[in-house]
Amino acid sequence: MTPEFSVIIPTHGRPDLLREAVESVLQQTVADFECIVVDDASAEPPTLPDDPRLRLICREQNGGPPAARNTGIAAAAGTYLAFLDDDDVWRDGRLAAARDGHRRAPVAICWQSTLGADISRASGRVLNGHVEAVVLDGMIPHLGATSIERARAPRFDEKYEASDDVEWWLRVSQSLEVATNPYVGLLYRVHAGPRSRTGQRNRLHDASMLFEQYDAWFAAHPRAKAFRLSRMGLSALQVNDRKLAVQCFARSLRLRPRPRTAWHLLRALASRGGPADA
Repeated sequence: MTPEFSVIIPTHGRPDLLREAVESVLQQTVADFECIVVDDASAEPPTLPDDPRLRLICREQNGGPPAARNTGIAAAAGTYLAFLDDDDVWRDGRLAAARDGHRRAPVAICWQSTLGADISRASGRVLNGHVEAVVLDGMIPHLGATSIERARAPRFDEKYEASDDVEWWLRVSQSLEVATNPYVGLLYRVHAGPRSRTGQRNRLHDASMLFEQYDAWFAAHPRAKAFRLSRMGLSALQVNDRKLAVQCFARSLRLRPRPRTAWHLLRALASRGGPADA
């Protein structure tokens, strides 16, 4: 029988973190799911618990998270797709929250919090209906907090290694309605461990590519462009490219004056003049 949910977990070289992610799926109050773990050509494939709902697919060549997710989507049979990164975990009501959201829309999102934080203090964006005009104005819903009708789900663009989720959300929001359930279903892990292809330099590259590919869209959505430029400036600061950071924050301010962006611009200006500007 067709499962209600197909849960897709891409993974590469993090067996201990993956184990916790998989266990959080197995503890869901909604039991009607398949969980597809896509190993993206790790040196040693992971071992999964003995549960008939779990399936391991091993890619022969490393393609990064979007390629691994696409492999999972191609193999999925569920009515809905749900995503989870191998270094994050779900609370046990995550799929129940998704089920509630899908009564109202083909795309359902919940809220998230940092693993170990007080979830009673958590908050999030409330996105309902057609959200194209606003979804990129702030932080997009995390993929681990997102589920979507499989029959209407687009594939991820594999040329985006660090911002495939942003580009995917841009396309999804143009055609599908969204429903938010304000349940904290995703617990996001902050750690210093290895991350596959999602470093700050890759984020800068992807941001530039996104602006180029969707130039007309961003021209019609200046608030979204301002936010993405601000995020780009923060990435530039992380890699010590202060000149680029100043340019991004200044462009963001011209599109949407905000005190926080002005503060980041002043911070970038105050640190200029070192080797990073050569």
